Amino acid sequence: MKPSKLLFYLGLVLIVLGAFMATAIPWTFLDSANPGSSMAWSVCVALTLGCGLIAHLIGRRGGAGDGSSWRDLSDSSGTEITRREAMLIVCMSWVTCILFSALPLLADGMVDGVVDALFEATSGITTTGSTVLTDIESSSRASLWWRSMIQWLGGMGIIVLFIAILPQAGSGGRRLFESEAPGPTKDQLRPRIRETGLTLWKIYSSMTVLLCVILALEGMGLFDAACHAMTTIATAGFSTRSESIGAFNSPLIEMTIALFMVLAGVNFGLYYAVRSRRDFGALKDRELGAYICILLGATLVITLGLLERSQGDFLEALRYALFQVAATVSTTGYSTDDFNLYPNHCRMLFLLLMFVGAMGGSTGGGFKVSRLLIILSTSFQEVRHGLHPRAVFSTRLGSRLIESRVVATVTAMFVIAVVGLCLGTFALTAMGLGFETALSATITALFNGGPALNELGPAGNFSSVPAAGKLLLSGLMLIGRLEFYTVLALLLPEFWRHR
Repeated sequence: MKPSKLLFYLGLVLIVLGAFMATAIPWTFLDSANPGSSMAWSVCVALTLGCGLIAHLIGRRGGAGDGSSWRDLSDSSGTEITRREAMLIVCMSWVTCILFSALPLLADGMVDGVVDALFEATSGITTTGSTVLTDIESSSRASLWWRSMIQWLGGMGIIVLFIAILPQAGSGGRRLFESEAPGPTKDQLRPRIRETGLTLWKIYSSMTVLLCVILALEGMGLFDAACHAMTTIATAGFSTRSESIGAFNSPLIEMTIALFMVLAGVNFGLYYAVRSRRDFGALKDRELGAYICILLGATLVITLGLLERSQGDFLEALRYALFQVAATVSTTGYSTDDFNLYPNHCRMLFLLLMFVGAMGGSTGGGFKVSRLLIILSTSFQEVRHGLHPRAVFSTRLGSRLIESRVVATVTAMFVIAVVGLCLGTFALTAMGLGFETALSATITALFNGGPALNELGPAGNFSSVPAAGKLLLSGLMLIGRLEFYTVLALLLPEFWRHR
């Protein structure tokens, strides 16, 4: 891949990032406790925009240096983006955005060191929601706004946003989209990929605005409402309060956020089908039914497990159970209670829910319900094959036939996930973390889940994790957000061999 092509796209992504970073500057003038932060934020915005503009111009000039115009970089008649190039562009775009997103957090004093800034930025932009902050309320409103904003940008995807608002990706945008987007599957995409990206962001933005208005009407301040709306729809989990949603002590706010967390965990391809094609039959999706069953079943189990703790008050137990299950299944990571105090079987169920996660094509993390269904269906067919060795069985998801290539990809991803969990847990235990803590931290990082168990749970934070552990978890967050293959492919020697 020509370096000029990479710089061309990285520059555009940084320009988009810098434009959104600038939205934090007005908050610096409203924050009397940090009067000098406006200069720090202005410098960070200027640096991001400046680096983006320089990289874009270098890439543009490099594209014209071989006799072709700069437009050929993104035009199918010139050098269309290959799958390999798309993977590299997406990975480098995310790494670059993490680095530049960390700058204002460090410059504004929200975090103390570079490692903490990288961890917080990575956790934000990958919508994981784990934090190293011990006193969130002491942070400036500009930093809290940006901390929520990067989660909102990462929820639907930086590259998808880039495709939606800029035409430069051209026909190569489809490969970029497929390498990053949590949106609909290939058969749900329109021929014009920019139109698809724009529609997804319209749905995503509309849900965010709607939730913000509802939360404001329910008594949450406008700033808090905007920040929590962004991090809820992104299923991300950063809050403006150290006690998360529990700080508001409002059943109405809790149920509203729980509802939108569940909605954000639904495949956006279904919303896309209903909005663009008026295809209400898409709501009969098998994965959606399984997703709802998991939510209801887990809520019932947790509610029964909390009855003793709530002294037999079923409604109180249901209140806490419903919110925590919604936050865990959608991998949002909010909390209204410390689930470390729950019975052991409830804590184990939370880890399993975090592993499974939300629906494929949603902003949620996890292995995804659709992949779990494919694994279970394939396993069942193999058992049947043992009874009828000459019979031919196929894997189905509802009425839809799953191709053997997709089954192999999902199975391989499951194996990679298990291996990643084992290696991550081993590494963290070698750094001094307890087994349960290390396992839960690896799960929450690899599947972008939020808080872990014990000292890393809702009542704690990740500040006690060694620096090497924070860097390891940051890497796992990125691998999990880009769903393994896009990042791991870069580690293969053949990826870098010239063809």
